[in-house]
Formats: sequence, C-alpha cells, structure tokens
Amino acid sequence: MNEPLTNARPGIVFCGKTHNNHPQWYNEPLRLTKEQKRDPLSVMEEFFQCYHLNETRQTLWEWLTEVVSSSHTISNGIHDRSDHMFFYEKIEELIEAAFIIKKRANKQRRKKERRELKEENKRKNRFSELSSSSTVC
Repeated sequence: MNEPLTNARPGIVFCGKTHNNHPQWYNEPLRLTKEQKRDPLSVMEEFFQCYHLNETRQTLWEWLTEVVSSSHTISNGIHDRSDHMFFYEKIEELIEAAFIIKKRANKQRRKKERRELKEENKRKNRFSELSSSSTVC
C-alpha cells in the first residue's frame, strides 16, 4: 500500500502504512490531534458512540479470521498466525479496558455535575434567605 490515506487529518498526509520509525515518533500517537492528546477520553467517547462493544468484537474477529485463513494472508507461518491471535486478544482487552474507563469517567463526571448543582442550589438558597431577611428589617 503506497497510496496516501485520504481520510487523514487536514495538513497531515500519510503514505503507506500508518507507522513511522522516526525516533521522535516511533512510540508516539500519530493520529491524535492536540485536543485529543489533552483529552484522550474524548477519543474513547467518540469510538464507543460509533461502535458498540459487541460490534467491535465481531469486527475484530472477522479481521482475525480473514488474516489467518485467507489464501492472500499475511500470516504464512504458524508463528505469524500465533502472533496475530495474540495481538487480537490484546487489542480486545485494550478495547474492553477503554470501555470500562469511559464508563467510569462518565459516572464520575455525572456525579461531579450533581454535586456542583447541589452546591449551587445551596448557595442560591443561602442568598435568597439573606436577601429576604434583609428586606424584613
């Protein structure tokens, strides 16, 4: 594959595979925007809005079965197939962990929003009590 990826972010052109062996980029995200790097949870949110957990498992399984069983496979040897199976299992674990992190973060965010709303209501009540007691004088 040597043609450019047309769905890449504006201003960035990827040719060929989406990996890079440049020392500064070797172990760094290539697809994430600056915003996404600051808030990686937003990436998880977007992913799980687009794909349900079960859909993700099904797609991964379809990829894996195609890779290890197709006549045009990149998995020629038994070690290649084993590596792809291991990679599949680890990607599935990673996606499931991301799903749990997203759920917990949403739960914590909702909890924080309720707590802040409760505090704001308390402040409003105190203010209205103070203003009503000052008008009585």
